[in-house]
Amino acid sequence: MNIPDVLKLECCEPDLHTKDKDETLKKIAELIKRSSVFNGLESEKIYTSLKKREDMGSTGFGRGIAIPHCQMEEIDKFVIGIAICKKGVSFDAIDKKKVKIFIIIIGPTSNRNCHLSLLAKVSHTLKEPDVPELLQKANTKITLYEEFLRNSDIEGLKVSKKKREKLMIVIVKDEEIMQDVTEVFIEYGVQESTIIETQQMENLLSKVPLFLGFFNFTGGKSPFSKVILLKIPKEYINPIIKGLEDIFGDLDSFSGLSVMVLDLFFAKGF
Repeated sequence: MNIPDVLKLECCEPDLHTKDKDETLKKIAELIKRSSVFNGLESEKIYTSLKKREDMGSTGFGRGIAIPHCQMEEIDKFVIGIAICKKGVSFDAIDKKKVKIFIIIIGPTSNRNCHLSLLAKVSHTLKEPDVPELLQKANTKITLYEEFLRNSDIEGLKVSKKKREKLMIVIVKDEEIMQDVTEVFIEYGVQESTIIETQQMENLLSKVPLFLGFFNFTGGKSPFSKVILLKIPKEYINPIIKGLEDIFGDLDSFSGLSVMVLDLFFAKGF
């Protein structure tokens, strides 16, 4: 098993704020809970497993780095997450220095050998001279995710920067939520997009004499409508949608926003 198979974008946090080791473990548990692998499992259960492992001995191995990890009977897949605490936090590291970089590994109790292999691969990546500094400079989830993958040695080969890209189409029907929508994109490092001014069909039909009386667009509806076009890597889709639903709830029940994702047959140019 390779790191790209289990490193989750939604479990990456470039700006973790925490005061002590116990609070750090709780926030790490909440972060890692964002993966669908833990559906139906409370973050408190993850915290308890991480703490039990830490009670055996700190996973802070020095140079401002820790690899909190544990095995759980309740899951059958591995998850890796990354958290950066820019100010550092006391974590009982072997060199007594504050920890700023946390790479979290959680896996099933049934696969000990794979767990050990992932620990070794993560440790090897973190020993590369420039990697800790690059991770601490990451300002978005996507940058943090990509920097770690880019510097991971996977079966002797560096991860390719080229990704399968998709076209995400976001239709915003409420002017008041436009800023919230764009802030989600920025949070995930998506800063290039095309925004098109559009009109809803009933707005046009309400002005056609033949259809007067059927589409009264002045009846309280807002004429606001914009379409945002984004070219994004495939693995960004679910985290972005989750980010939107964290704000607006289930998009199937929210009338102000809709999202579609299409395959890109061809794309060229900036």
